[in-house]
Amino acid sequence: MKKLIQQLADRFRKSPNRLKIAVVLGAAGILMIMLSELVPDSKVKTEKAKADSQICSADSGDFRNRTESELKELLEQIEGVGECEVMISLESSTEYIYAENISRFTEDNNDRRSEKLDEDIVITENGGTRQPLIRKVIDPQIGGVVIVCEGGGDISVNERVQKAVSTALNISSTRVCVEAKVR
Repeated sequence: MKKLIQQLADRFRKSPNRLKIAVVLGAAGILMIMLSELVPDSKVKTEKAKADSQICSADSGDFRNRTESELKELLEQIEGVGECEVMISLESSTEYIYAENISRFTEDNNDRRSEKLDEDIVITENGGTRQPLIRKVIDPQIGGVVIVCEGGGDISVNERVQKAVSTALNISSTRVCVEAKVR
């Protein structure tokens, strides 16, 4: 291998086109570097994306299940509703806002002024694992609610259930559907 490299180096030194060869090799190297930036580091990025989406979907699922059970408990206490089932659809998933260190550098040079803004996400270490510090968690937006209850056929019960749900979840009553349960 060493001998082969030596022979190629000797040929390159003696070649009249060595400048062209050097330029082509340099351009090929730069092109390879640029292409490596375009090709995602599939293992790391795919695993991170899967982990993030699993966390968000798990959190969204927990939010939906918790809200459905709380709403069911609340509605079954309203007179005339009876036993009910609740289904909530979500418009979005759980959103995380991470804590950031923001540094601003200002430099004045004669007539010119330059500013540099540096933003870094705060990372904490807990039990040997490094995680970003979450500053705020935004719950998913509720798209609609379907309630099937024993008293859903009665207009006054239907209206009270719609009003209770729209008030409890802070959504429009047009996003709430109340139906009678089949006996």
